Amino acid sequence: MRVLHVLNTNSYSGAENVAITIINHMPDVESIYLSLNGPISEILNKNNIKYYPVDKLSVKSLKKAIQDINPDVIHAHDYTASILCALCFPKAKLISHIHNNSPWIKKYGIYSWAYLFSSFCKQKILTVSDTIEKEYVFGGFIKNKIECIGNPIDIKLIEQKSLEYHVDKKYDLIFLGRLTSPKNPELLVEIFKDLIFMRQGISIAVVGKGDMFEWFENQVKTYHLQENIDLYGFLENPYPILNASKIMILPSKWEGYGLVAVEALSLGVPVVCSGAGGLKNIVNDRCGKICGFDKEKYVKEIENLMNDKDYYNNKSKKAFKETTKIRLNVYMTLMKKIYDD
Repeated sequence: MRVLHVLNTNSYSGAENVAITIINHMPDVESIYLSLNGPISEILNKNNIKYYPVDKLSVKSLKKAIQDINPDVIHAHDYTASILCALCFPKAKLISHIHNNSPWIKKYGIYSWAYLFSSFCKQKILTVSDTIEKEYVFGGFIKNKIECIGNPIDIKLIEQKSLEYHVDKKYDLIFLGRLTSPKNPELLVEIFKDLIFMRQGISIAVVGKGDMFEWFENQVKTYHLQENIDLYGFLENPYPILNASKIMILPSKWEGYGLVAVEALSLGVPVVCSGAGGLKNIVNDRCGKICGFDKEKYVKEIENLMNDKDYYNNKSKKAFKETTKIRLNVYMTLMKKIYDD
């Protein structure tokens, strides 16, 4: 079987991580990764994954790739890839994989209509949380094609990667993700300001790039937060820093599944988050706290975790137990069945 994974990105984040995990755990399947040409190539080369780069993702470039590769299955990741692949009217089985609940899902507009019409060319629509199915305005028309599959997580691999290099510094708090509007960096700055005012010795790690990185960096300088916040930018392996942190914060406006939260829990790091998208299915009072978009709630919970050792240890121990519900082998068995059906 030959599977073509299609992504409209050239960097590494949640959807890319999922695609690479699927490819790495299906050795009997010939997999090809098609995306925009860019830094993702380094990660693909390290994983020995066949790469088909394109300068621009379009119907024309996709038709040529499909002709060259002749796949049995086309696995299109997220909105743009799903639409463009459908417009190629391929003979191969077409799977659309939606990794986040972006605003278009909830609105009657050109994006939601376009996805609905393109869905007639798709054999299966995969979502990472039931929130996406419930919030899509035309979900009722395609419910028979939708399957909530969650996300894969290789706990053993994360544990191994968390030991690949030594981190001299210990962090009280970490944000791990792209610094883009959906991740709510504006609220993040406000929470950090309050915490630093209350605890001058607090140490914070921010790992990730994005189109709001420079804005965030300027905010850190403007409010003189440099002594407390370390900005790492993008890291191919952020797990040693995550492992050196006590608490993860995720005030996202929207999320698909919230894979990074599961990764944190797998290392015993409690997660304080908004509960957006799939996060509310991952984080609970046993392993963290859902605080919505209320700054005071975040500050109070983080203070509680830092001040009360027993309270923290209890949540940290239960964090790992929550991840045992998510098994990689179960996910891969289901994905292989979807390809084969």
